[in-house]
Amino acid sequence: MKTLVLSLIVLLTLALTSCQDSNSFGTISSGDDSILKSATIAVDDMMAESVAEEVNFEADFFADSEKLLKQLARFKGTKNLLGGKKGMRYMAGQAPNVSIDTAETGYPVIITLDYGEGTELKNGRVISGIVTIEISAEKGTDGAMRSIAYSNCVIDSVGVNGTCIETFNGDNEQTRTVTSNSEITFVLANGTVIDRTGNHVCNWLEGIDTQMEHNDDVIEITGALDAVTPEGNTWTRNIIEPLIRKGDCRHHVQGVVQFSQNDEVISSLDFGDGECDEIALLTVDGETVEIELGGRKPEARFNNRNENGNKGQK
Repeated sequence: MKTLVLSLIVLLTLALTSCQDSNSFGTISSGDDSILKSATIAVDDMMAESVAEEVNFEADFFADSEKLLKQLARFKGTKNLLGGKKGMRYMAGQAPNVSIDTAETGYPVIITLDYGEGTELKNGRVISGIVTIEISAEKGTDGAMRSIAYSNCVIDSVGVNGTCIETFNGDNEQTRTVTSNSEITFVLANGTVIDRTGNHVCNWLEGIDTQMEHNDDVIEITGALDAVTPEGNTWTRNIIEPLIRKGDCRHHVQGVVQFSQNDEVISSLDFGDGECDEIALLTVDGETVEIELGGRKPEARFNNRNENGNKGQK
């Protein structure tokens, strides 16, 4: 069993960090192929999810800055609105080419983010390609929709193409809920193609009354998605315990995700009990691996859990 666990660690590390080796999984051997397959599915999905979070953050940032972009457009025109801007979340001298197109009636508003052949973020990730955001109504309007299209985008070495449609419901004073429906294709560094179709609901538990301050937000996320590869490998990613995201934390701080095939659970991912850290626990066939979520190259390592199932020491 120790050999199996070590193999699982190597598998996870290679899968999460490889940018060049298209045969990473082929180099791993184990006495139980089903366990390795389950781990591979979970890790592939985690990589896609990590990339999705990065591009979603970009889209949310600029969509939420709609009014500011409109003001910039009055002085600079509608093209290259960030030209000359410093700071933000990009390396010095780099930023996407941002443009805005507003209908005569005010809506829809179309924001285009062109990252060219590569724009480097301060966290070290590099984004290329085009993201187009179409907004149907003013932010906070009940029933307002936001359509996000990813065209030939690449995050580091992972390709992203597809659309996500978000619908806002609530009065933005006491209630705020965003429902998203997505159909996105990811092409991982090892050549794996994953088509993911899903539905998620984000419900604000705290922070509604401070619209311009996001650090105090506490968001509950529920939902599921289905994934399929061209080879016919399919699985479901289901949130069985609501994920919790805090505005001042980069990753989910609580909640459990299950991965299933043919209605059989093959692995689970536990984000913890609310602590703001970069750790999640991946369990496959009773064996647990600690996943470090932060940075460009997340690490995976064996986690010794105590009798209460708590996280082990690093």
